[in-house]
Amino acid sequence: YHGLGSTKLAGDEAAKLGITKALIVTDQRVRRAGLLGKVEESLLASEVGYEVFDEVEEDADVNIVHGIALRIKEAGCNGVVVVGGGSPLCAARGGALEATNEENILTFEGRNKYKVPPLPVICLPTTAGSGSDVSAGFPVVDPEQQREFGVSGDHLQPLVSILDPLLLKTCPPQPMVYAGLDALSHAIEALWGMRASLLTDALAYESIRLIMNNLREAALTDDMEAKSNQHLASSVANYACGNAGMGIIHSIAVSVGNLKGPHGFKCGMLLPYGIEFNMPVCEEKFARMATMLGEMPDNKTNSELARLFLRRVKQLLIDLDFPRKFGQENLSKGRIPELIKEIKKFGSSFLDSNMRKVTDESITRICEASLEGWESD
Repeated sequence: YHGLGSTKLAGDEAAKLGITKALIVTDQRVRRAGLLGKVEESLLASEVGYEVFDEVEEDADVNIVHGIALRIKEAGCNGVVVVGGGSPLCAARGGALEATNEENILTFEGRNKYKVPPLPVICLPTTAGSGSDVSAGFPVVDPEQQREFGVSGDHLQPLVSILDPLLLKTCPPQPMVYAGLDALSHAIEALWGMRASLLTDALAYESIRLIMNNLREAALTDDMEAKSNQHLASSVANYACGNAGMGIIHSIAVSVGNLKGPHGFKCGMLLPYGIEFNMPVCEEKFARMATMLGEMPDNKTNSELARLFLRRVKQLLIDLDFPRKFGQENLSKGRIPELIKEIKKFGSSFLDSNMRKVTDESITRICEASLEGWESD
């Protein structure tokens, strides 16, 4: 569901799914912002009981997932309603899966590694970026090994997603920017995913168009139409990359040991370099995207138009006052060799999905360039 005030549908949808008691999963910022009120009213109106778990922090890690699963069992919940950004969405989905299986979430790494499907999950995103509300997979952080791993499967896509732009009103600019750039990277990476097709390209093009035209206003102003468009675009982007695959950007951004920072921040930083790297295999697609954003073809070559698309992405980053390079607190040149080892160990599926072959040398070049920063064309 997508539209102003659609939060009111949460209770009816929970009842339709047979949920008699839900665990509402969120974080303390969302709870303090008062975003649970309408959700709670809707559940009560449909005679669905609930308890609240508000301990999700910046990353969805195995400990938080386990805590959610324990709370589900202890409270006798038979469904999950998650209100929050990417971390609560992923943590809640992990908890709903662990709660129906005897094993720890770590054992479900990969695809279809679980025995029992998760409890039904209803998602109400409060940022517009991760697209986890429509995804068949989700990432979880393993703090012991300082890595991020993926869990996916045929029964893991949330059963209901409610995109209410009113839930974005209290989101601060920075999280909104990071989430939006995560969504933009999903859509752009779908263009160079190995499983890209006419269908996924169509979804990616439209998502890119919406994000490029709305993210600035959605993040930095109270423009509700822009927020609404951005909300929808984030889900469309995940439909695209979930089917096409991703690549070089997410293979590097998946690092939590040698590359520090919020996930969306890392994706935004790597966007210009990922586009530049994949230019040889995506020139025609980037050229088409440039014309969709208003560039006039005239007598320009695909190469010239593709460069204009890259310029547009850089201009968006400038408009968002986004950094042009990683700081030493995020990455250092000396950590790049260890980062490459980490990427090859934990992000190999993204590397394999990139349409252009990724080598150690190309990762090194991108990482070194990200420490130098990019220039406006």
